[in-house]
Order: sequence, then C-alpha cells, then structure tokens
Amino acid sequence: MRIAACLILLAASTAHAGGANEFNIGSSSRGLHSDSANAVTADSLGSGNLGVGRTLDLELVPGLQLSAIGNFAWGGADGEMFQTMSTELDTLSLTVGGRARYPLRTRYIVATARLDIGMARAAVAIRDDADHTASDSGWGATSTAAAGLELYAVSTTKFKLGIRFELGYTATSNVELVATPETGSEGTLQLAMTAASLGSLDLSGSFLGFSVVSQF
Repeated sequence: MRIAACLILLAASTAHAGGANEFNIGSSSRGLHSDSANAVTADSLGSGNLGVGRTLDLELVPGLQLSAIGNFAWGGADGEMFQTMSTELDTLSLTVGGRARYPLRTRYIVATARLDIGMARAAVAIRDDADHTASDSGWGATSTAAAGLELYAVSTTKFKLGIRFELGYTATSNVELVATPETGSEGTLQLAMTAASLGSLDLSGSFLGFSVVSQF
C-alpha cells in the first residue's frame, strides 16, 4: 500500500496544472481459465470497478496522451463442488498504473491502452447441504494489460463524457487457501495442493469490460 501511495503522489507531482482529471465507473466479465478456479466455479468472474486518472505533462508522440491511473475493483461468482457443496468466490483489488490514449481522426473516438499492477484479495466460502460453512481468504499480486476504444458523446476542452470498451488479460499470483469451518466443529478442512484444488487458487483470465468515463 505504501508503494501504491508513493506512485500516486509521484504521478500527481509530474502532472501539469492544466491536465485533465478522469473518473470512471464500470463493469467487466473475466473468464477463469485455471483448473483451481474452475473447481470453485464454472461461471465467469463478474466485477465492478471505480477508477481515477490524471493526465501527465509528457508528449512522447504528437497527439499521444499519457495518464497515471488508479483502480479499485470488486467481483464475485458462485459455483458447486462435488455436486453437494455450494461455493462463493469474492474478490477485491487495488491497482495503479498508466494509460495511453490517441484520438482516431476525431476527438470523439479515441484508442486506448493501459497497464497496471497491484494487490488482489480472494475469499472462498464452501457450504454443504446442512449449511455448515468453511472459508478462507488471502492476498496476492495482480497485473492487467488491456486495449480498447473510447466513444464520446460530449468532448470539449473542459469536459468529456463517454463510454470505454476494453479487452484485456488479468494475471494473478496463486493464493494459498486453507478452508476453516466457521462453526465449532473440530479441526480444519485442509485443501490438497493439486491442480484442481483450492490449495493454490489462480484467478488469471481474459476479460471484456466497459466503463462510463468523465474527464474534466
């Protein structure tokens, strides 16, 4: 968290006074490709996100706009294990990074790409037919690369409003989990460390997302 705060402060110090600020809110759907994730749920990971950005005073290529960005995202999916137990997967992530934007002939259509890194939390709960629950959570590293298009309904020198479509890939480090019963039953449920188990949960996958974007 200290590293993330330092990056945000550094970005703010390098941004020019007249630079554009950005706020966006949106959602995405990530396909989970690993065996460990598919053991928890067969569904895609649905997520919501809030993001902020600040234009940097850097002109490496004429017309190319670079921004420092920060994102907060949350998500979840339900599933079933062994046909007898239901599962709940919840995620949170905090990331910082950079975005490049380039107008395509008109200021109303903009190509965009981003790269960000940060930390992500995964929480898994397993529940049987008798409503006995075991759960665990953990933190790991995450990184995202994405490209897309921004389509603006309003685009003036002082304010812009539009939507952003992105296609990308999120990579996460494995999160080690030991599901502990929440009731007073003895012992814990140790999840075996196999490719199809929850012992090492990998939530990497490709995603499609869209956001409502405002710049001012």
